[in-house]
Amino acid sequence: MKRSSERFLTTHTGSLPRPEDLVRMMYAKEEGVPVDPRALGARIRSAVEEIVHKQAGAGVDIVNDGEMSKPGYATYVKDRLDGFGGTGNTFVYQDLVEFPNLAKRVFGDPGRSRRKTRRAMRRSACATRRRPGTTSTT
Repeated sequence: MKRSSERFLTTHTGSLPRPEDLVRMMYAKEEGVPVDPRALGARIRSAVEEIVHKQAGAGVDIVNDGEMSKPGYATYVKDRLDGFGGTGNTFVYQDLVEFPNLAKRVFGDPGRSRRKTRRAMRRSACATRRRPGTTSTT
């Protein structure tokens, strides 16, 4: 473990921007389009390598994978646990109505491109008993 008694070490949490080709592959898979799992796994590994080098180059002391393997924090649970699927509740973002420029940014994000409407998003729901699922490359 990296430590310092001279200064605070820098790090971050959360996702970092994914390469556009990786985003396309991940969302194709999410939409049910056949994606070669070996090619996806290889692209995830190379994206992690790229983002780790960027972090180190920027002076980040404790780097991470930038969540390159996850299409979104709220949707990847179905890939990690059995029992999730179908469609959950729709979340409506009424506060964005008054801020059209912000709405364009929010709904223009590739990670949010699966919204069913300009102000709603559907997520997987708990459909059966939950238990650890088979871990995939994503």
